[in-house]
Amino acid sequence: MVEYISRALAWIAENESVLSGLAAAIVIVGVLSAPFQRRFSKRSSKLSPQRSSKKAELEPDVAAPTPASVTHVAPVMDRPSIAVLPFQNLSGDPDHEYLADGLSEDIITGLSRVKQFFVIARNTTFTYKGRAVDVQQVSRDLGVRYVLEGSVRAVGERIRVTAQLIDATTRAHAWAERYDRPVADILTVDDEVTDAIVAALWPALRRAEVETTRRADPGDLGAWALVNRAWYSIQSDLGDEAKLLAAARACEEAIELDPDYGLAYAVLAHARSLMSQQWAAMPESRSVMDPMDRALHLAADDPGVQHAYAAVLGNLGRTPDAKRAWERSLELNPNNAAARAGLGISQIYLKQHSDAVANIDTALRLSPSDPLLYHWLAHRALACAMLERWDDSLIAAADSVQRNGSRVGWATYAGALAHEGRLAEAGTAWQKLLDRTPGVTSDALAGFLRDVAIDETRVAELIENLGRAEQAASTARQREPSNSAREDP
Repeated sequence: MVEYISRALAWIAENESVLSGLAAAIVIVGVLSAPFQRRFSKRSSKLSPQRSSKKAELEPDVAAPTPASVTHVAPVMDRPSIAVLPFQNLSGDPDHEYLADGLSEDIITGLSRVKQFFVIARNTTFTYKGRAVDVQQVSRDLGVRYVLEGSVRAVGERIRVTAQLIDATTRAHAWAERYDRPVADILTVDDEVTDAIVAALWPALRRAEVETTRRADPGDLGAWALVNRAWYSIQSDLGDEAKLLAAARACEEAIELDPDYGLAYAVLAHARSLMSQQWAAMPESRSVMDPMDRALHLAADDPGVQHAYAAVLGNLGRTPDAKRAWERSLELNPNNAAARAGLGISQIYLKQHSDAVANIDTALRLSPSDPLLYHWLAHRALACAMLERWDDSLIAAADSVQRNGSRVGWATYAGALAHEGRLAEAGTAWQKLLDRTPGVTSDALAGFLRDVAIDETRVAELIENLGRAEQAASTARQREPSNSAREDP
């Protein structure tokens, strides 16, 4: 052995110059090839650096799991569980492959920020990349209820991104959308489309979960399902007394199941604050603020808790505090469309009408099918009226009342119609407002208008419009008996 080692050392000594040259050549080749390696592994600067580090995240000599090797696990049913599969690149362009992977990973990251979601990690879902998969198999493999699929395709001078959310337990489509963007904007497509998809998935998942809980035996519902049902019920109609009472009861049941569940206390406070608006019986009541304080103690950094806190403050008339809470909620979850709209609505009552319209418009883009759309549109109409943008006000108010007529919606619609001289329609709208709020008068709304209008001149104009609508409704009612008499034989 010693003899072999001696011979090897002697050979190295004799060929030292050759070996040095070979080493230098290897270094030169490495330097020259680096730009090519970077070119073919390059990702857009908009994309997260984590996207190219999959192998580095694995332990040495440990292969990534394949779908076939994953053990079936029990599905997560106490909250929305989702797997985001790698988006398919249907363009054939390698640059679009980076975009497809980047979208998938950014959506995973965005959904993971929502504490109420159970989201499968990127390294697991990317084992399905390039494979034909069955969503129900994915559901069984990963223990999730929902699977998000998508694709990227070049269509002429545009990039088309499609996404669909599937309830893998039933194969039902819970949500689908398509986004078209110019190819020239490919570097901005990632962030823009990711934000849009994450924002849309939140209400879509909540709606899907509500449908699931409706089919379930109430005795089988956990704390999360009870609170989610309560939250969605409130947001489907902020002025429905029965829904508010049912939501409060559901939250109380959830608290019995989980006394440390911060969101349950927050939604309970939200429901009770809306009741105080309905009945004017609990201003700053401890029955509202006690559960809210408990929620903040348990989960102050939960976006849902901050959202409910901002809504409660607004309902109790603490508008400057509400605005700050909405801003904090958006810091925690920038894609929360309802918080963006809430911020805009608070700005109306702070007489910041242009900013209000801009924020509400952002919310409408983020969640165009939101159950609160009627509420946002009603306040957009109000803000546009304050800005004397009467055409925009009329369009938004009409859209709002067609979806779900609220007091703000009907009052603004009646005033906008009267401003346009459409008095018969204005009278009908005022009658709808009376049906919802018996005894209301145009003079009684003066205080409300002073809270939102920038000056007394605008207040006087608005009251005049509402007065004309009120008079038209009164005239129409006076004609009804004579019409009935003519119809009798």
